[in-house]
Amino acid sequence: MVVMAVIVLWAGPALALGLGGLSYNIGPSFSIGAGIGWTMRDVHVIEDDDITDEMTSGRFVLKGNVAPVRYVDVYGLFGASDLQLDDGDFEGTLGMLWGVGLRPQLFPLTWDSPLNITLDAQYFEIATRDDTAQARLNELQASLVFAYVMRSLTPYGGIKYDHMITHFDDSNDDITGDLEWGMFIGCDYFVTQNVFFTVELSIFAETSFFLSTGYKY
Repeated sequence: MVVMAVIVLWAGPALALGLGGLSYNIGPSFSIGAGIGWTMRDVHVIEDDDITDEMTSGRFVLKGNVAPVRYVDVYGLFGASDLQLDDGDFEGTLGMLWGVGLRPQLFPLTWDSPLNITLDAQYFEIATRDDTAQARLNELQASLVFAYVMRSLTPYGGIKYDHMITHFDDSNDDITGDLEWGMFIGCDYFVTQNVFFTVELSIFAETSFFLSTGYKY
């Protein structure tokens, strides 16, 4: 049982995705983008908190966002992710990543303001394997985002709840993150009225870096 628990721990870092691109609601509109990121997170086996370690992961994500009205946008995610244990010899191959998200705007609703407050909820899965195990990661994020529009720059930040479980075939020893609450900061930069870049950093629940670029219609 201990051996299996160690194998489970070796194959399951959390993979939270960046919130940027775009951080605030600008509907009606449509945007597409691509991003790369890196994340590090402390995890433990649910059935045995003594089995802990630090895991890292890199990923590539495509994002399509539709905002049919000013106050709500819906987006989809598709990409690939690898993962590894920092102190072990497990190194997973690139696996498929997919997800969906919803971002309703809370403020303002009836007038223009440089300050935008939104909720962002996203769910995604990652499937990957190495020579000995196959893993499926399920993660749910819920974030409160504060963004301030300054012409071509929009800095943003907020807090997020990040719940992750990774399940391995032929094992009941699922793993989860040590922390589920975190903070993030980032910035959207519009090179033109349509082309933008985004950079984002997260701490506490995970330590992560996310960089993306996109085009807004």
